[in-house]
Amino acid sequence: MLNLVTRRPLGVAAVAVAALDAALGAAGVEPTLLSAALLIAPGLALAPVLPEALRRSPVAAMAAAPALGVATSSTVLISAAAAGIPLTGTWLRVVLAATIVLALALLPGRDLCGRLDRPAALGALGLGAAVLAGVLLEGRVLHGTPVPGNDWAKYVLYADEIRRHHTLLIDNPYWMLGVPFREDPGTPALYGSFLALSGQPAATVMHGIWLFAVLCVLSTYAYVRSLWDDLTAVLAAAFVAVVPVSQDILGWHGLANVAALCMLPLALLYLTLMVTRGIDPMEALGFAVLLVGIAAAHRLSLLVTLATVVATLAVAVVLRARERRRLLTDTLQLGALTALISPGVVYDLVTRGRSFGGTLSYRSYLSSKVDLSLAVSDLTWLFSALALAAVVLAAMRVRRDRRLLPLLSCLAVVAAMAYAWVFHLPLAYLRMVYFVPLALAPLVAVELVRRVPPRWAAPAGAAVALSAAAFAWPQAANVREFYRFATPASLRGLDAVTSRLRRREVIATDRCWSFLATWLVHTRTLSALEPADIQPKAELARARQARAVLDESARGRRVARRLGIRYVLADPTCESVGRRRIPPPTSGRAIFISERLAVLRLPSAGARSPR
Repeated sequence: MLNLVTRRPLGVAAVAVAALDAALGAAGVEPTLLSAALLIAPGLALAPVLPEALRRSPVAAMAAAPALGVATSSTVLISAAAAGIPLTGTWLRVVLAATIVLALALLPGRDLCGRLDRPAALGALGLGAAVLAGVLLEGRVLHGTPVPGNDWAKYVLYADEIRRHHTLLIDNPYWMLGVPFREDPGTPALYGSFLALSGQPAATVMHGIWLFAVLCVLSTYAYVRSLWDDLTAVLAAAFVAVVPVSQDILGWHGLANVAALCMLPLALLYLTLMVTRGIDPMEALGFAVLLVGIAAAHRLSLLVTLATVVATLAVAVVLRARERRRLLTDTLQLGALTALISPGVVYDLVTRGRSFGGTLSYRSYLSSKVDLSLAVSDLTWLFSALALAAVVLAAMRVRRDRRLLPLLSCLAVVAAMAYAWVFHLPLAYLRMVYFVPLALAPLVAVELVRRVPPRWAAPAGAAVALSAAAFAWPQAANVREFYRFATPASLRGLDAVTSRLRRREVIATDRCWSFLATWLVHTRTLSALEPADIQPKAELARARQARAVLDESARGRRVARRLGIRYVLADPTCESVGRRRIPPPTSGRAIFISERLAVLRLPSAGARSPR
């Protein structure tokens, strides 16, 4: 037993978490923090699949384990649901405990291959400072209840329905009059399982994005520390934590995107090892788990990841043609392991995708083009200037230092996808900006430490991070206010309209109150999303119906009478994707008016009661 503790301390810790959670669950106690720990504990048990270069640093290994746990647990839970296993507290504990025990029993090797020496201790302090800076800035956006944004409500509702139905492929009883849940299943599986394990109110998970944002900082440190040194890793983590764009995504609550981003640095690490020295079967297994985890979390992030892998391997073959056979062998090995562990996730995604009704044309997303000046501002001008210099310098020496190749490939892929409208490829172009910090932060840190004298590298990096944080601090508050629809005043208005609603009554909303209404009002909604807001083509017709109701057109009046729509919810300050103000209806009778919510009763209301 002592040998096992010495060889696999992280795995033993995972077993202890599972055992304690099971004991408390059997006693009728539902511990909140322990339930969250159980969901990431498989990452501790799978530590041997992390590259040895990462495990030489105990700090890096422990920083990487939570993101690996997110990938592992989401894959296991989705696969369990696909196999018909109910996602109840008892079954969840059995499935997660079995994953941990099997990983501990079957995976050879050691969890940690190094000691916590003085440089590592200083690195841990630096990482702690980076995490603290990120938490403080994230708190500027996410403090209080409810959090800002609109999208958090759909994740809370989905998690609550998962807890009720004990599975993932279920219908949303409210959204667009009732449709299948079409969200990517990774984070909903974790959220629903957390609620089933902890017994907490559903609204508790609205702050879960905070954890995933912290994991992005941790996994960036783990990635860079495995390939360079502690100082470079700390600076890269700090840059990711403090650039304003890292807080922007929290404002509108891009949960699926953030969850995928926390796994992407580890995927880049495995890809780097593939093109520098090759990967063994254990490392290929770790890479496969991350790829499947990213696929479960966010399909757009999977597209970025796979395109980066293809671009990196293609360039590596050109640079080192004599290594073509090794790269092919590693790729086939990775593909085989991915195919082995992915059937449950593939089944879920394919089944979910059958209800999408196809993809919208690229023209639907033209309003979401990247504004280059805003993107530079969201990175800060100083960091952007340093990043441009770092990219040029890295490109000049990538032939000699192939560790830089995946970062440059990722940046090139992101840039190409941001302008994919040129090639008529449909995607949310604006969201490419959120991938940029994970590519640029390591490049800036690497070149800064390499070019600046050692005694000045740390102060110079700290100055850059503080400069970015100084811009991010007020901007985070502005982001919060911009996306803060559910204010105390508007919540009072929702209470007023909720008390007037009939059972299963339909309401119409603008794009700003769309997902919020499904959760906060708990009635069937018809929401006027813009085409750029919509992924499934099947929702476009319903969105157009809602738009007609809000526009007070003849068609809209017919829709309102047919569905018995009496009330419209709109934000008087709501803007389109292209930042054009969307005025609320003018002919309805005002039931409630505040800065962020107008509740209007339509003139034709009550013509027909809903079924």
